[in-house]
Amino acid sequence: MLILRNAQSEIFAVLSSSLGLVVFYTLLNYLFQTEKIKFGTSNLRLKYLFLGISIPLLIFAIDATTDLDGGFLKNSVRILLAIAVAYLIFYWTYEYRKSIQKLKKDKLEAELMLLKNQINPHFFFNTLNNLYALIKKDADAAQDYVLKLSDLMRFTIYDSGKENVQLKDEIDYLINFIDLQTARYHKDIDVNFEKSIKNPETKVAPLLFIILLENAFKHGIEKATDNAFVHLQLIEDENKISFTVKNNYDAEESSEDKGIGLKNLKDRLNLLYPNTHQLYNKIEENTYSTTLDIYKK
Repeated sequence: MLILRNAQSEIFAVLSSSLGLVVFYTLLNYLFQTEKIKFGTSNLRLKYLFLGISIPLLIFAIDATTDLDGGFLKNSVRILLAIAVAYLIFYWTYEYRKSIQKLKKDKLEAELMLLKNQINPHFFFNTLNNLYALIKKDADAAQDYVLKLSDLMRFTIYDSGKENVQLKDEIDYLINFIDLQTARYHKDIDVNFEKSIKNPETKVAPLLFIILLENAFKHGIEKATDNAFVHLQLIEDENKISFTVKNNYDAEESSEDKGIGLKNLKDRLNLLYPNTHQLYNKIEENTYSTTLDIYKK
């Protein structure tokens, strides 16, 4: 092509067309293979075979109809070519965006599964030890203990895999967790759970609040020798869901490392409620408080 670019020869036109076809079919093959691997769409061969034949024919048809009078046929061919190219571009873009959304969803589900598997395995171990000791002391109390543990594990294993759960079920899960946790400690704990719920059937992503509650017990109750407390407040109205946890705070004992659970919570919130949530904390004297606000759309 470089040698014959100024020559009055049809060889240059043939070479130019050949180069264009090579580039076109290379691109078409790339789109085909990408869609086949990533998107798994059916009937791909027929679609790309049609595009691979129709688009070059329309391109050559534009040149063939250049000298025809009226221009109607030439304009019609150009419109058809524009439609074919636009379909190829926008369809592939749409499928690509859809695959990105699927990857985000899969990532979210993987994080939820990881979080579910990290709901303090040692907590269940300690709970079973407490249950063993309780059976000898108070069989009736042990039965209630087993029911609470069963409900807790059932929610963790089954309901947490759902995209959303009812707010009342999430509240029951928190209450069972509190009851089982307080039974572990051989000290007085001031636990207060205030609730103001307008619609108990409001949908919310599972296992969002439990991380904050776990941190309150882990970094507050376990390290407090006297006056241990956990105060919770859950408010739900037409505009938002607000969950606040307050617990003991010791600046000397406290660690900035809150574990992978809090990081996973932040990542999940960014995926589940982008630009519609707030997670913040504050320290006042010996009290550490964390608030999660989820705004309704």
